[in-house]
Amino acid sequence: MRVETLEILCSPLERAPLQLETETSAEGEIRRFLVNHEHGLKFPIRDGIPIFVEPHQITGINGRFRKIYDSWAPFYDLLSRVGLYILGVSERKLRKEFIASLEIKEGDRVLATSVGTGADLHLIPQTCKFYGLDLSDGMLRICRNKMRKVGVPVELFLGQAEHLPFKDGAFDVVYQMGGINFFSDQEKAIREMVRVAKNGSKIVIMDETEQVARTLENIPGINAWFRHQHRPIVPPTALVPEGMEQMESCELYDGQAWYLSFRKPA
Repeated sequence: MRVETLEILCSPLERAPLQLETETSAEGEIRRFLVNHEHGLKFPIRDGIPIFVEPHQITGINGRFRKIYDSWAPFYDLLSRVGLYILGVSERKLRKEFIASLEIKEGDRVLATSVGTGADLHLIPQTCKFYGLDLSDGMLRICRNKMRKVGVPVELFLGQAEHLPFKDGAFDVVYQMGGINFFSDQEKAIREMVRVAKNGSKIVIMDETEQVARTLENIPGINAWFRHQHRPIVPPTALVPEGMEQMESCELYDGQAWYLSFRKPA
């Protein structure tokens, strides 16, 4: 873990600063933790990934979708390509255009609040400092293996977007590509994105529309995400905190994706 990463981390609920500690078990196994002794906090680091929430602590819609994402993680990239192919959308074109809209500059610190399998990694400028959070351990494992092949320096974290383990104003760019339709609390997640963004930073969110959900809910495998979806899928423009600037909301790819961007006031 980079020193500068430790400087921007905090506990997701108390927002207390954390320090890195190492312990040796009775069997000689070296274990690493992020701790805050004042608050009695101790978060394990497993396979290089800090764990800020354990599976049994993830409840509600988040808990259900964590299980789905974990189960389908080895096949997720294929499912994504198949789903987009059915919709007539080029995945490469979609991701390239989305990443371009983030306006990432050299040296920027960038956060993906649902990094998934890291399908965007090869498009992220290697000069930036990239951080990825997800609630699915299975997805993060795929992402970790992929980042080693791509060679992009990435710091990964297991946690929930509604409770980000980062200090205020830590990132130059914050984005959420897919998944927010299934969040337990979309408003809290958006407020957290705003909190951890620097003043003047751009925040971008995109996901599929109701039209796509109804198309994919009958396709085996892909329908796991949509067959129990009862909440209407709409762009969460009403959940964006007041005072945000340059807000843009639109539909892309013939109404198959909604796109929302805004800037935190400088």
